[in-house]
Amino acid sequence: MAGHRSSMPQRGEVTGYLLKLIRESVPLTQEQLAAHLDVDRVTVQSWESGRRPFTAVPFGQAVAIRQRLGRLGANTKLLAALDDAAEADLILAALLRDEADRSPIAEQPLGWSVLTHRLTDLILWSVLGQTPTFIRSIPIPRRRGPVANAPILSADERRAFFVRLRELAERSAFEREPDVLLHRQACFLAGMDPTGASASWLAEGTTRIARRITGFHTWSPLWPDIRSMVTSLANQGDPEPLRDFITRAHPDDACERAALNYSAYWVGEIPYRHRNDSFMPTALGDWRGVVLFRHLVDRLTIGHPFVDLNVHNLWALLMARRGLTHDDLATGQTLADRCATLLDSDQLSRQSRQELTSILYSLRADGVTGTGTGR
Repeated sequence: MAGHRSSMPQRGEVTGYLLKLIRESVPLTQEQLAAHLDVDRVTVQSWESGRRPFTAVPFGQAVAIRQRLGRLGANTKLLAALDDAAEADLILAALLRDEADRSPIAEQPLGWSVLTHRLTDLILWSVLGQTPTFIRSIPIPRRRGPVANAPILSADERRAFFVRLRELAERSAFEREPDVLLHRQACFLAGMDPTGASASWLAEGTTRIARRITGFHTWSPLWPDIRSMVTSLANQGDPEPLRDFITRAHPDDACERAALNYSAYWVGEIPYRHRNDSFMPTALGDWRGVVLFRHLVDRLTIGHPFVDLNVHNLWALLMARRGLTHDDLATGQTLADRCATLLDSDQLSRQSRQELTSILYSLRADGVTGTGTGR
């Protein structure tokens, strides 16, 4: 039928596993939770395993279940992630369905909104099995017997995930009206490929657009697209395109604002979702930057694939948010230690060394010194 939109496929592994962690945080058995929710144990078991996707539960019922879990004392961080878990399942379902390579790219939810750190973590939970950052600090009870420690995809699905990302990146780039958001987010996720198989096609794509890096006079929609491609290559072991981008693609305040707004959005300091990248170069909002400050300092380590980008963003953040180190003195002291450690290494670009030196002088001028544990 002309104009008919194909029905969305459904998966429930990510949401289901998160529900299990939420239940265990109360703590309750499946039987006990079923009694509280007025359903049978098999229903709870099916939700948690993903066999019966929780994303298929009617909206009103899902809201009621969430409220009931909150009243039972469930962990609030886990509860707050349910929407992102459902979106992760939606993205995975659309990407992995059999006809994904033939369906219109507009039907791919990966291109419907700008990814956040938490949502990306939840997607990669299934693909790589790595525990999302926001879950790592939450105590997980000991379980009996052999149980999965992540909502991991099958080996075939994990391979298909990265193959489909390449297909989406290529299709979105060569459409009559290219879908820049879908393209850049497919490239960004492809950079997480642990096999290294995505590195070659990412490098080819970056080579094609490398000359555009020097052509930036201000922000454009291609700016975040190229940024995603070069960060993907850095994640695959080649930091030079990212270093070149940092040096050449920040010619004015609009690009610096874009870097900060996007980073603040990524870590959740901007609390609402954006549907495209146009928010990036706008005036800095009312976010303070404390969460972003901690996020960047935590990742200011030798060997981190984005260490040069983290240095630059920290330098720009401290320029834009004066007094931030006094808002979180402990993180400021950690920053001083890590600056000293990094400056002793030979794994930074020249620009990163200059910016780290500037940060260190600024910290000392503000009376913030390290703890002496950085060296």
